[in-house]
Amino acid sequence: MPATYKTVILGGGNASGYAAKAFVEAGIEKDSLAIITEEPFVAYERPALSKGYLLGAARLPGFHTCVGGGGERQAPEWYAEKGITYLTNSRVTKADLASRTLILASGDTVSYSQSLIIATGARAVKLTEFGVPGADLSGIHYLRDVKDAESLVAAVAAAKEASGKAVIVGGGYIGMECAAGLASTGLAGATTIVMPEDRLMARLLTPQLAAVYERLYGDKGVTMVKGAKVTAFTGTDGKVRRRPLDASLVVVGVGARANSDLFTGQLEMAAGGIKVDRMMATSVPGVYAVGDVAAFPLTSVATGQESHVRQEHVTHCRSSAAQAVKAITSTSAPPPAYEYLPFFYSRVFNLSWVFYGEAAADATPVHFGDLNEAKVFGCLWLGAGGRLVGAFLEGGSGEEAAVLKSAVAAGVKGLDAGLDTASGSGTVAAIKAKL
Repeated sequence: MPATYKTVILGGGNASGYAAKAFVEAGIEKDSLAIITEEPFVAYERPALSKGYLLGAARLPGFHTCVGGGGERQAPEWYAEKGITYLTNSRVTKADLASRTLILASGDTVSYSQSLIIATGARAVKLTEFGVPGADLSGIHYLRDVKDAESLVAAVAAAKEASGKAVIVGGGYIGMECAAGLASTGLAGATTIVMPEDRLMARLLTPQLAAVYERLYGDKGVTMVKGAKVTAFTGTDGKVRRRPLDASLVVVGVGARANSDLFTGQLEMAAGGIKVDRMMATSVPGVYAVGDVAAFPLTSVATGQESHVRQEHVTHCRSSAAQAVKAITSTSAPPPAYEYLPFFYSRVFNLSWVFYGEAAADATPVHFGDLNEAKVFGCLWLGAGGRLVGAFLEGGSGEEAAVLKSAVAAGVKGLDAGLDTASGSGTVAAIKAKL
């Protein structure tokens, strides 16, 4: 059955929940907004999947958006009360931007009269895409949604009962957080991380920083195989059973791809996603893209040059969604241009870190704090003139993290001389004095 709304949001991830919140705050009329998602759930805080969910601490409806950003929990009844139509279990098979129409797998159509926000996010890169033999065995898991998380939790329980072992493919965010989750829920001493790099999270962590986390993982019973690639899986009864590394359970975290296929040939693309401007507007009037799928203009804090990039992070999902809604609902001047400072964070075991800016290859890394004690420590990336272009902080307070964020955004200079780096908190205090 055809239906028409003033605005349609395609995708049910973090960004859609925060876009709905922004629309409500802007005073939209009831029955003017629809959200379409393939999942059976309304929008939720996806970072919880690799953190609290594996530990049994997070379950729906507890982590629907927008609790992660300090807002109200938007359960299904919230959308109903606000007059927002939320189509769950609804897959769009075709998008016709010329006619402003989306065609669902059911044959129904949904049209928009004013605007479309594309919030389709990204999907996990699968080893089947590279033709890895045995990559389609059922014991191989990815983590992108609640269904994946439920499957992984069940597999972990089965592995524990059978005294099985787990292998994590990839030493990045998903690999590190999943390995910590598995080791914390009964698979300590039975979990191995396999990575092609020479250290954990090699694109961000310096060798010195990586060594701290590798030591922690080792203490927790997690083994690491570095400089190695998985070339094949073997198994019986369709399940992973054995390879040179024993594994009854495999978790793969080797990256993500933007879900932009529906719009190939209709929208301009960049950086593996949908190209947008600083209003989150695409090349087609009335169509916006936000979150992981959007390739937006970002001015490098290291070089000052602008390029289109994708940022797969919840903070960008939230802020880009708000920006698109402001652009759509503004009745006078457009909102200020979108500015974003790259930000990443993670929590593993009893540690928690944040990072702001860029770990620029030509910057000089300066470590601070006591890395041996693994309490408050970090690293500064300094460009020409001792200008701060990136900052990593482990174990610091919220106030200390805010100081580093402000310092990176301001491009504080002169940090290459006379900076006492013995104390983590002392280093942050010295930087604060320069703001």
